[in-house]
Amino acid sequence: MGKRKLHRGAFILVLSIATFVMALSMLALSPVTTTLMAAWHVSFAQVEWLTTVFLLVMCLSMLVSPWLFNRIGFHRLILLLLACFMVGTLLLALSPRYFLALVGRVLEAVALGAMFPLYQSALLVITTGPAQETVMGIAGAVMSLAIVGGPAIAELALTVINWRTFYCLLVVITIIISLGSFRWVTNVVPVQRRPFDWRSIIYSLGIFGLLYLLNTSWSGRLVPLLMVFVVSLLLLVAFFWRQLHSTRPLLQIRALRYGRFDLCLLLSGVAYSSLVGLTVLLPLFYRQILLERGLKVSLALLVPALVLVLVNLATSRLTDWLGNGTVMMVGMVILTGSFLLFVVENHSLTSVKLITISCLTAIGTGLVMMPATTQGTTFLPSALVAHGITIITVTRQLLGSLGTALLTLLLLLAPGRLGFVWAFSMFMLMDLVVLGTLVMTLGGKNRENKEN
Repeated sequence: MGKRKLHRGAFILVLSIATFVMALSMLALSPVTTTLMAAWHVSFAQVEWLTTVFLLVMCLSMLVSPWLFNRIGFHRLILLLLACFMVGTLLLALSPRYFLALVGRVLEAVALGAMFPLYQSALLVITTGPAQETVMGIAGAVMSLAIVGGPAIAELALTVINWRTFYCLLVVITIIISLGSFRWVTNVVPVQRRPFDWRSIIYSLGIFGLLYLLNTSWSGRLVPLLMVFVVSLLLLVAFFWRQLHSTRPLLQIRALRYGRFDLCLLLSGVAYSSLVGLTVLLPLFYRQILLERGLKVSLALLVPALVLVLVNLATSRLTDWLGNGTVMMVGMVILTGSFLLFVVENHSLTSVKLITISCLTAIGTGLVMMPATTQGTTFLPSALVAHGITIITVTRQLLGSLGTALLTLLLLLAPGRLGFVWAFSMFMLMDLVVLGTLVMTLGGKNRENKEN
């Protein structure tokens, strides 16, 4: 733990605020797209690229996080990430030119990409037993509020202050967090002198390519994008081969050999994809179908975000009472049922119905995503926990991007309410398949226990 005493409560609080602030910056540019186009004299596509490049770089940074976790003292590492985020945010907030803003977004993405898995890994390291469910519930509440409520929080803030002031405010908060980190963040694992595997980073560009393909338009660029797809697949195969045969792999994908971990990986990833899909569909439905905008929509989007926070905080008690398997089963049933309600009620959906059903989706997600993450790590040796968290985090991003790409395609193919019916049906079927997998797995396990 290092020379200083670990103050667990303060440690968790500082890391939680740091993660939330970093995640808040991820989608905060969306409400001010027109303003940014005028400020930098750029096109809509260039402004959208600020978000796309953020997601791409963030995923690459996630892959490096296990190496950072073991190679650099945790106290120093968090300070470095906070400094990286602060510099990036300052560049974005004060930049008179688009290029500097793009550099700022890259630095922000590097910090957040590393922080997401490091935050969860550190919480698992400093706790044991049932306490892990509690701290992971806190982590889930923090990340869920940032992902689901972040855009609404940013939009509400931007009704009072301009976007440059908003990002400067994030810098001020980051400075305060850094001061807290000096005092309360300490080293949680011993430092290991391990060389950095640059070949793995080069091969990991295959993941970068796949994410790019999921987040870009294919219109008029079919041939070059197909070439990118082929090259990305080849690089991805090389990446997996490298991790399996290297004596010191960048990412220990040996964690995928544990079947129960794979199931939890699937559950967490699908729940996250459903959640991200809902955060994309809801604002579109409010604006395109119900023709509602402004403060009312932002507040409506905050309600399921707050419900999700409460559910995450309550999951530890529920799992103690019912067990992880039962809680995740109930969560998947609620998650599947909520999207079924979106489909059945689509032609009569009102604001009240949207809020109610989206709260059900939030409840289902909260009962699955973080409990699956925590449960999955319990099936891994301690040396693979940080790598397992990274695999889960990267898989979530891939499945989230895939879900968003598919729903965008469905909305383009079918105009109006029909497109939303198709999109909601897609998530319902996806959740139903995973629910069936969970039922068969738990059923097989129960039969095996009875035979034993």
